[in-house]
Amino acid sequence: MTMTNSCCLIVGGAPGIGQLCVEAFHHGGRPTVVVDDVHRPDLPEAVVQITGELADPDLPRQAIATALERFGGIDTVIVTPSAMHGQPIADWTAADWDRADAINVRLPFLLAQAAAPALRQCGNGSIVFLSSTAARRGQPLTHAYQATKAGLEGLVRSLAAELGPDGVRVNAVLAGWIDTPFNNRYWQGLDDPEGARRAFDTTIPLRRHGTAGEVVSVIRFLTSPDSSYVTGTCIVVDGGATAV
Repeated sequence: MTMTNSCCLIVGGAPGIGQLCVEAFHHGGRPTVVVDDVHRPDLPEAVVQITGELADPDLPRQAIATALERFGGIDTVIVTPSAMHGQPIADWTAADWDRADAINVRLPFLLAQAAAPALRQCGNGSIVFLSSTAARRGQPLTHAYQATKAGLEGLVRSLAAELGPDGVRVNAVLAGWIDTPFNNRYWQGLDDPEGARRAFDTTIPLRRHGTAGEVVSVIRFLTSPDSSYVTGTCIVVDGGATAV
């Protein structure tokens, strides 16, 4: 059965990639539901907002139920939030680790689990997780971030294997250094933010940070009919940084 009133569910509408995802899908004429931990008064009135704690294991099921009640179907799920915490290994606590796992791995899984029945019904379901090239490179201090992002790659493959026979595709975008508030917090913590960033950009083959729009373009591709034979993959968007 093909739903005619399906919506796009976007989890995470923070400034940067999440916000641009909302704008891209809503302005493209798609019924859009946004799930985030804060209410966003700047979003268009037509966007349905669901506010709740992203680490709450009950939120995914509640969000899916609300979206189905409002629109009758879901054909696209996009999950953008990330939790990154950095400190020396000796200072890490179980609570620190669990927070990263709850946002970076458990939330995507529970959303896929809750949305799977609706995605199977729509006939062209798609799930896209926003991840990071941290999954494929070492970095000190942010141990849970690296580990959970690597785990998300495994989740993409297992979900693609299970949901593929029902026509549901599952992919991820591994973003590198993108010009967003999330990444800019790192540079602002250095003594010479502009100098450090310019020096780092010389190590990237394209010699610059990426833009949020460049990441969103790949997300849109992965949710479109143009990628109808793409599933179980993680597309790197990093200007070539992890290739050299």
